[in-house]
Amino acid sequence: MLTIEDIKNYKAPRWDSLPDIDLYMDQVLVVLDKQLSIFKRDAEEKIITAAMINNYVKQKITLPPVNKKYTRYHLAYLYTVCVLKNIMGLADICNGIGNLLNGRHTAEAFDMFCEELDSAMAEAFFGIKRSAPLPQTDEAKVLRAVTTACANMLYSRYLIEKISANKENKEAE
Repeated sequence: MLTIEDIKNYKAPRWDSLPDIDLYMDQVLVVLDKQLSIFKRDAEEKIITAAMINNYVKQKITLPPVNKKYTRYHLAYLYTVCVLKNIMGLADICNGIGNLLNGRHTAEAFDMFCEELDSAMAEAFFGIKRSAPLPQTDEAKVLRAVTTACANMLYSRYLIEKISANKENKEAE
């Protein structure tokens, strides 16, 4: 069950915190599983699997690995896809990522997404208003909307689990 401490301690990864060496599939799964753990409903849930990654490559959602190795670019893209697939379909995710990249370096776009996600989670869970305004472009509005939706989805899940746990505790008394 998700706790407030989990949220307080969570910080979406930034480009510079991603491994700067190329990784094999099993290593990618370990890194992403750790970074995405907050989105799991329970400890057993798999947010990302090798089969999912292979399908994303086949569907041209992400670039194929080079010599079976994945780069920072792959990790950033896969992290973003995994976060967003909680709230929207893959076609919309691909269009959205394409719009976010629109002339930006992958590192800049990824960091912007993660900063907005952290801000949205702080606002949803703790009422902390976002300090940095985004430009009034459609792309920025989409970024704010999807990160807010992700944070609200997670907050809703937290509240539902909390209500269920309280109900079970009262019934056990």
